[in-house]
This record gives sequence, structure tokens and C-alpha cells, in this order.
Amino acid sequence: MDQYLQDFMQTQLLKGAFDKGLIDTLAKAPSNLSNLQKATATDGPGLQFLLSALIQSNVVKESAEYFELTDAFIEALYYRDLLEAKIFFANLLAPDLLEHIDTFLSDEGEFMQCSHLFELFDYHRALHSTPENVRFTARWMKLTSTLTRYEAGACLAHHDFSAYQNIMDIGGNSGEFVLQITAQYPQLQATVIDLPVVCEVGTQHVSSHPQASRIHFIPGDALVDRLPENQCLVTFKSILHDWPVEACQRFIEQAHDSLKSNGELLIFERAPIPPFTTSPAYGSISTLLFFRSYRPADIYRNLLMSAGFSNIEIQTIDLETPFYLITARKV
Repeated sequence: MDQYLQDFMQTQLLKGAFDKGLIDTLAKAPSNLSNLQKATATDGPGLQFLLSALIQSNVVKESAEYFELTDAFIEALYYRDLLEAKIFFANLLAPDLLEHIDTFLSDEGEFMQCSHLFELFDYHRALHSTPENVRFTARWMKLTSTLTRYEAGACLAHHDFSAYQNIMDIGGNSGEFVLQITAQYPQLQATVIDLPVVCEVGTQHVSSHPQASRIHFIPGDALVDRLPENQCLVTFKSILHDWPVEACQRFIEQAHDSLKSNGELLIFERAPIPPFTTSPAYGSISTLLFFRSYRPADIYRNLLMSAGFSNIEIQTIDLETPFYLITARKV
């Protein structure tokens, strides 16, 4: 997918093709230049400029007098929500690099203070429900939910959930992770623990799905609140990297207390980003800005052992960036 979001100009022109309706028009049928100009409300030079760039990006191909989407881009359109989310958030966060590249490379604390990235993910805005806080929180939840929608498939492909009767996802965001899991495992009842506004947005997010009645949201602070007990499985999906090690230790201890005897903990979390073999894509900004937060597996292993877990198993799964799938058992 990142082949279509490699650099700034390529990404903006693809965004323009979406915004102008060119992609939707060609998704229906091939079209000539005259009809495309009417459909997109562009002028002649602007349309030809756009089409020329899209041809070079392998989004569009020209046959005789007609233009059509390439087979490769038609396949990529299956993930349109992910494409558009990556474009939106890359554009939102790019000014942080444009204005603060020096501190990004030299001082994480200063970068956090001066960048907009951490304003976007301001969890304090998720504590109290107001129309403004709901809109603000829903904006960043759109990105995390879209990423999880596709990342969850890799977890499901590498872990069998059939033995569990219930699952609790701590920091479960919109419920997208358990939404994907419960869709495949109809015996599962799921609980999502997160901040109040996140739970409010999440309840709406899952409401139209058949398994919504098996997904329950509990607003709270998983660092201090007593969590539901007798759980077969507790999960952490892309949350622990957001927190210092001391907080991660507390989360894992809370999970241990919530599990029934012989219950399991599952961590699905980004691993450290390996050395680049190609230039990093513009569309990956929202992931790459957190590169210092992705921890080695041994840190999670030590935290789990300290909390009393055993049978710790660690798999590495290659996605856009590597992920760890870590499981451990409460004895």
C-alpha cells in the first residue's frame, strides 16, 4: 500500500484524485478525458497533470482514448479506508517533522513538548464527555481503529481463540480488536476497558455489527481501578508502547489479577523498527513518529515474569513494521 504514498507530492495527488471523485469515477468504468473533466470539475491542464502523475504511480493506465484504474490499484482499493486514514494522518502530522526535525532526531522529550502529535493523542480529553471531546477523541480513534481492523487479521492467523469463553481487552479503544475476534469465534464474550469518551465512541463503533451484543464497554482507569475477574484471556493490543515501563508493569499486574487460574495474557504490539531497506514512506509518518516507543521483546518478558506469569512465548510477525505476538499463562 505504501507504494502509493511514498512521497509528499505523490500522496497529495492521490488525495486530490479521491477528493475530486476521479477514483470513484474510474472505479465504475473506464472514461475518456472529456467525461473525466466533467466528473471531476477540473480544468484541462489540471486533469492532464493529475492523470500523468497517477499513471507514473501505477494508479491509472491509458488505453487508446480511455483511462482506467490499474489492476494493482483496484486491489489496493479494497483497503481504501486504510489508504485514506494514512493520508489524513500523515498530512496532519507532517508539520511536526517540517518544523521540528532537529529535535525529533536529538531530544524525544523536547519533541514531545513542541510537536502536535501528542496533542492529537491527548488522553485527558477522553475523561469527560462533551461534544467537543467526543469529536476530538473520535478523530484519533479513526486511525487506531483502521489500523487494528487489518492488523487483527495477523493476530487471528497466528493464535487460536477457540478455547476461551471470555476475553478482556485493556485499552481496547473502539473495540475493533475484539470485534474482529468475536466475528470469528461466536462463543466469545468480550469486555473492553478504556477511558469514558473512548468507550462512548466505541459503543457506537460496534453497534451496527451482529456481535455487538457480545461486546461490553467498561469505562475506567486500568492503572488503578479494580477490573473484572475470572477472565479466560486478557489482551493488550498496541497500547503498552504508549506508556512508561512502570505503567506497563502495573497494567500487566492488573491483567494477572483479572485472570482466572490458568488463564492467558496476550500482547500484540509493535516491535522495534529494523534498519530501513528502502526509503521510509510519507504515508507511514503516524507509525514512524513513535519509533522510540517500540520496545524489545525481552522487556515484555521480564515484566511478565515479574508479575508471576509463566509459559511465555514470543512470535515475531512481519506486517508494515514487525509485531510481537506474546502469550503467557497465569499459574
